[in-house]
Amino acid sequence: MWGLNNVSITPFLPTVLGVLLFIIALFWLAKSNPRLRAPFIVVSVAVNFVYLYWRVAYTLPLAYGPVSIAMGVLLLLAELVGFWQSMMYRMLFIKPFQQQKSAASDWKQLPTVDVLISTYNESAAILRRTVTACLNMDYPANLLHIALCDDGRRPEIQSLANELGVIYITRDNNRDAKAGNVNNALQNMQGAYVMLLDADMVPKTEFLQKTIGYFVDEKVGFVQTPQMFFNPDPFQFNLRMNQRIPNEQDFFMMDIQAARANYNAVLHVGTNAVFRRSALDSIGGVPTGTITEDMATGMLLQAKGYRSIFVREVLCTGLSVESFSDLIRQRERWCRGNIQVAKKWNPLTVKGLSLSQRLIYLDGLIYWFFGVQKIIYILAPLMYLIFGMVVLNASAVQLVLFWLPSYFASFLSFRVLSNKSRSITWSHIYEVAMAPYLAAAALMEALFSRPIPFRVTPKGVNTGKTTFAIRTAIPFLLLLALTVTGWVLSAMRILGSFDSLNSTLINIVWSVYNAFAIVVSILVCVERPRLRSAERIAVNEPVELDTDAVQACRIVDISETGMKIECEPVPGQVEQPQSVHIHSHSTDDVEGNVTWAKKKDGKVSLGIAFTNTTHAKYRKIMKIISDRNQGYHQNKK
Repeated sequence: MWGLNNVSITPFLPTVLGVLLFIIALFWLAKSNPRLRAPFIVVSVAVNFVYLYWRVAYTLPLAYGPVSIAMGVLLLLAELVGFWQSMMYRMLFIKPFQQQKSAASDWKQLPTVDVLISTYNESAAILRRTVTACLNMDYPANLLHIALCDDGRRPEIQSLANELGVIYITRDNNRDAKAGNVNNALQNMQGAYVMLLDADMVPKTEFLQKTIGYFVDEKVGFVQTPQMFFNPDPFQFNLRMNQRIPNEQDFFMMDIQAARANYNAVLHVGTNAVFRRSALDSIGGVPTGTITEDMATGMLLQAKGYRSIFVREVLCTGLSVESFSDLIRQRERWCRGNIQVAKKWNPLTVKGLSLSQRLIYLDGLIYWFFGVQKIIYILAPLMYLIFGMVVLNASAVQLVLFWLPSYFASFLSFRVLSNKSRSITWSHIYEVAMAPYLAAAALMEALFSRPIPFRVTPKGVNTGKTTFAIRTAIPFLLLLALTVTGWVLSAMRILGSFDSLNSTLINIVWSVYNAFAIVVSILVCVERPRLRSAERIAVNEPVELDTDAVQACRIVDISETGMKIECEPVPGQVEQPQSVHIHSHSTDDVEGNVTWAKKKDGKVSLGIAFTNTTHAKYRKIMKIISDRNQGYHQNKK
């Protein structure tokens, strides 16, 4: 890939080491003293600019033919996009997020709130959980109106709504998909404020207590809370990394959103938000004409001069996508939908946005082309390893002089501004895993805008066997085959001549870095069986177990279908199956069957499956689950 100049690096080592040591020293000072963040960022940007100037002015392979020039320009453009994104990241995070304080008690008289739960094909079990949690919310019942907005027109969901005492709304068509569903519901409701929820999202009892108070300020248009998940995503689950990595969306939902809030550029994510009804009316309801209405809703309200508030607290949790194939399809839809929104409402020309808001929304659009950028990074070293094509005309010495300090500056900038919820390594893995599909989706939407239907992401799908998503894995298998081919051909060339040894080794190292993420992407395609009907939430609640005698125990974890309890000392022999009564202050008395029993270290652990659970008891069980839920990764920690 690189043309190699026979230049010794020895004379330049003091300069390189000096720059690196200065960057590292300033990094450690900035980590301990927030006031030094800005000087560190200025220095890191200056080092990046030096590298980019060198790249533009001296490294294009102009003497190696049109194909090399084309690939060289593409690689340079990918790096320039990366630099833009790095600059925007620094701009977003240079200012610490300060959560505004507000409470429902700020109102002299609480307003009416409509809760709109959008559904199309989700099961009654999922909807029962969501509606029950909404009924549990700490808000006056006469001011709270909960509606199941069913675009599936299903009699069983209407029966569920009647059973739970909530409003059922439907329509005779599915025009404009979810946005049309919400707008239809708005025509049938009159609340001053509107809470939007996806079908699987379970709010805590304090959700409205923590959000409605912000609307005392008449300039507030909507309040967004994070979209968190109580089950493992495909990366966590299929890679068996459940307790070691957060959900791959957590970084955006918690950190990026908080950073955007500093610039009144909070992104509405389609759920877990409360809107001022008059604000929605001012933009004609939820915008239609795209397959993702979320981005447009928040942006148009901000363009109208409304403030957007982000509450950086887990107030609602839902189901994460459970298969990697479905995750890919979901992100393809998000990618194409965001590009559609930008075409219809260009953030650079929409009237009313500030410069910072325009830049942030533009950066959000550019982000969805990361698949193209990543594919270029994957193919660049392979062009040299397989075809001997020079894409970057520089020596190994020059790379050490210019690229290495720039990389350290970017890497340490990420570290000093992030809160460890995302690492560069995992960002690389996530992006490679999405790259082939999102590259195609972004280019198709940008160039051709072929209409695609709105598809609801499957949730709550359990499988009983391990499967390999071969069709999803095909692009990664091809990329891995190309990488191995490049290694073999390079080894053969090195055995024939050592003239290009340094250039070959550099490209091999780069391709190994890419191959690691490619292999992980293939492993994610191995879908492990998901056997649980409901996720467990860790708790530590005292209970009394009524068997032959009352025994003091504690709840270890609980789901809507059962619980695990631990008792000490052992309460006699427990034979299966056995009906038990559990006395708890939180759940009242519940009945269950012992499904398993284990004895260890003088304690007995029992698995209890609930039986004869009334609606009133189910509500109390759901209150424990929703209020204790901090998202799957935090629950496990």
